[in-house]
Amino acid sequence: MENHLNVVKYAPYIFLVSILIFLGIGWLIGKYRLRTSDKVVVRDSLAAAIFGLSALVLGFTFSSANEHFDKRVSINRAQADAITQIYQSSKYLNTADQNAVRNNLKEILTDRLEIYQGVHSFTALNENLGRLGHKVNDFNELMMLSIPRAPASTKELADKILRPQTDHLMEIFKDGMLNARHHPPAILERFLFTLLTIGALLSGYAMAVKNEEDWFLTAIYLGLMGFALYVIFALEFPNQLFPYDAFNADLLRTQKLLQ
Repeated sequence: MENHLNVVKYAPYIFLVSILIFLGIGWLIGKYRLRTSDKVVVRDSLAAAIFGLSALVLGFTFSSANEHFDKRVSINRAQADAITQIYQSSKYLNTADQNAVRNNLKEILTDRLEIYQGVHSFTALNENLGRLGHKVNDFNELMMLSIPRAPASTKELADKILRPQTDHLMEIFKDGMLNARHHPPAILERFLFTLLTIGALLSGYAMAVKNEEDWFLTAIYLGLMGFALYVIFALEFPNQLFPYDAFNADLLRTQKLLQ
């Protein structure tokens, strides 16, 4: 589990190669039984049950991954908006505090964008999240000290505008840090792997026993299955498999605006 993040980027290919290998093993077993037995019977009901269970688990995994992806994109957008709002509202503070707040926001945004860079284990991810959490807490303390020091002409605006914005930023960043640790248990991926490989084994076996080899359709099946697995893993682990600029577009846009 410790090196789980390190192998995620290869997981779709591992699944696909394993399915191909088990498909070939099943086909060889089927050919062997045809040569050594007078009559070979394939229990279609049992195979259909396994395929149905595989489809159910695959569909559940895709739905869960898509839900997690939408949540993470929404959090990215909310974090970018929270940083932008406070950056703009910092004009109500005195000059020294305004500069300190804006510099802190830039550091928080940089750390947020670098959370997953060079991360190969959950331990390293937790360390990065811990560092970001400390910076967010320090920023909250800075805001609590800066707002009372705001000029008299803007103190009321600073209090009524910046305090809710700071509370929102704290909430959305804590939500994001908790969400970053939220992934399906590895046992679910092992279960899906087992179902897909057993299903491939049965498919190869049935093809050989029934003399229904169609390698063109088999190639299409493997291609679609490989793409489906890549999409599922990309949605569940977007920072490892999804294009960096596309997934972090809102945060990168905000970083450019703050420069």
